[in-house]
This record gives sequence, C-alpha cells and structure tokens, in this order.
Amino acid sequence: MSTRLPHGIICPLATPLDDGERLDEAALRRLLDHILPDIDGVLALGSSAEYVLLRPEVAEHVVHVVTEHVAGRVPVYVGVGDTGTARALDNVRRLTLPGVECVVATSSYYYPLADQAALQRHFLMLAEAATVPLVLYNIPQNTACNLAPESVAKLAEHPNVVAMKDSWGDMFQFQEFLAVVPSDFAVLQGREQLAAVSLWLGSAGLVSALANVAPRLVQAVLRAVADGDRGRARAAQREVTRVARLFDQGYWLSALKVALAQQGFGSGRIARPLPELSREQAARVRELLAKEVVDG
Repeated sequence: MSTRLPHGIICPLATPLDDGERLDEAALRRLLDHILPDIDGVLALGSSAEYVLLRPEVAEHVVHVVTEHVAGRVPVYVGVGDTGTARALDNVRRLTLPGVECVVATSSYYYPLADQAALQRHFLMLAEAATVPLVLYNIPQNTACNLAPESVAKLAEHPNVVAMKDSWGDMFQFQEFLAVVPSDFAVLQGREQLAAVSLWLGSAGLVSALANVAPRLVQAVLRAVADGDRGRARAAQREVTRVARLFDQGYWLSALKVALAQQGFGSGRIARPLPELSREQAARVRELLAKEVVDG
C-alpha cells in the first residue's frame, strides 16, 4: 500500500465524449500528454469528469485508459463516490485497478444527510474495504452533506484515510480542517480562487479543474508560494482567478468542455442533460484562454 500523501497540483480530468456519450479515448490521451509535464497527480472520475452522468462501462474505460497511459509518471486517484454506501463499495471494488494510488469518495448524495455519525460510518466502511488509501471529498453544494471538521478529525485517525479535498469554498471551515488533522494527513483545496491563501495556510495542494486547460498557470501559484515569493504568488493568483471566470460562462462543466475543444481535446460534447454554451459564451471562453495567459 502506498504511503505517499496527495500533494501539489492534481488535475481532476475532464472526460472527452463522442456523440454517443462514450469515451473519446484519443482525445483523453492527448489531454494527458498535454498536462502531465506540469502537474503532480491526476484524478479520474471526479466532478470535472461528469462521473455521475457516465455509464458504468464508460467510467471503467476511463480508469483503464488513465492508468495505462499515465504508467506511473504521476499518482492516479479515482473517484468512487455514489448515492449510497453499498454502491460506493461496489465502485471501490470495480475501479481500484492496478496503478490506482488512492480512491476518492464524496459523502452520499440525493438524500440530504446532516447526521455526522452516519457520514463517518459511510467513510469508515469505504476505508475498511479499500485496498488503497482513501481520500475524503467534501463538496456539499453537490451532495447536500457537509463533512464537519470534527468528523474529519475522527476519520483521520483511521490508518487508511490519508487526505481530504474540500471544495466548499468556506475558508473559515477550511482553516478548521487544517487545525484538526495530524501532520501526516493532507488537506487539499478544490477552489482555484483560494489557491494561494490555502497554500500559505498549510494546504498540501490544489485539485484544480482549471489544470485541464492551463496547468502551467495553476502550477505557477504553487511554485511561487513554495519559493516564499508573495509578489509572484499574488500575481499568479490574480491570473488564475481571472482565467477561472471561464467557469462563469454558462454551466461550468459545459464551459470546461468548450475550453478543451478550443484547445483540440475533444468535440466539446457534454453529457445530457447538461446545457451547451451559447455562441457568445463560447467566444468569452476563448478570450479568457488567450495563448499568452495559458502559457503562464
């Protein structure tokens, strides 16, 4: 079992799709070649992958391609979250393929759940079943379940729970996560706009959807913070925040797919029922991804 903690810039991969909502394997391989030199890990089947909308066989195809193509160059993490514990356990067993470093699980979703003891049991069952380490994923805007700091502290006591990604965007709570976990537990920020401040506070890294299209730009924030250069970090963060406005052009996943298509990574096809961008929104995405900005 791996002992490496998730760290640095981790890209939650988008899933290029064809007209039948099957994997565009060639486009995914090109995307991986594009980002791998500038990132520290990849997450397959995260929120950016439209994972809850993919057919099970498509999701499994994604993991096969990613693990085979990455071939150990960076750690590969795989999302296994689902609507309930039994379904998530099935995902753990089915998707922990050779080459997978950690599995990443959300709380259950659809039924709002505020009972923290129930959430803890959910994650502990996954941690016990997994043959690789488990990363907690807190995204209550999607799951309607917020994982409280006291729950994270309790779960961090389990030897197979090694990290968490927090995408809620609440910096008060994020600082509590940093305060309650041990030094051998990684807390990752999931919002690009909060990258620099989170890294300064002690976050182990960033899980950034923007890294699909601008990996060097996102990496520049981490490197500036690591170098202790506040001026450079502030400048890089301003650029990241500006370019991340592409996610405000229509539905954010649709905007990500359009950005990738504009760079030559797939057709821009979005899984239904997610909406397509208007022509004006797509033009704004192109403007935000001007070459000199993407090249960082």
